[in-house]
Amino acid sequence: MNKAGHCPIGRLHLRVQSRHGVVAERRARNIVLRQGAAIIAGLFSGTGGVTAINRIRVGFSTDSGSPELTALTPPADATIPAAALESPVVAADFRVSADGSDSVRVSVSSVFAPSVELRDVTEAGLLAGDKLYNQVVFEPVTLRPGQDVTFFWEIDFPFGH
Repeated sequence: MNKAGHCPIGRLHLRVQSRHGVVAERRARNIVLRQGAAIIAGLFSGTGGVTAINRIRVGFSTDSGSPELTALTPPADATIPAAALESPVVAADFRVSADGSDSVRVSVSSVFAPSVELRDVTEAGLLAGDKLYNQVVFEPVTLRPGQDVTFFWEIDFPFGH
């Protein structure tokens, strides 16, 4: 039985690489937001118009939000375009494994290539269209053009008693 009370459990491993090697790494747990739960429920029920997870976005909050959070914190520098804060997630970025004894694991591995310098990035989230599924907060990291920032997410969906 899953020790977390049968709730989905998400973990993020963030790796920043330049052409010289790994520049930074961060690891943190995330929270699933209310609208994230609604995304899963909509996919489960086949509700029309529900979008699968299709983007990663970065943000600048140092505090974990409540389950009611609907957006990540924008940068203080208002000249940074919103498009510079996100990248697509495609079907090939997902792996599903049911090998665990008490959960099904969805792994997401997606590369974000910064188009502008982003100083002190401290949060990230997965989105389905414009709906934020989750939020993860981590120690500040600066992302620069020319780097590959790989987001490795593991989300365990428990089952059993």
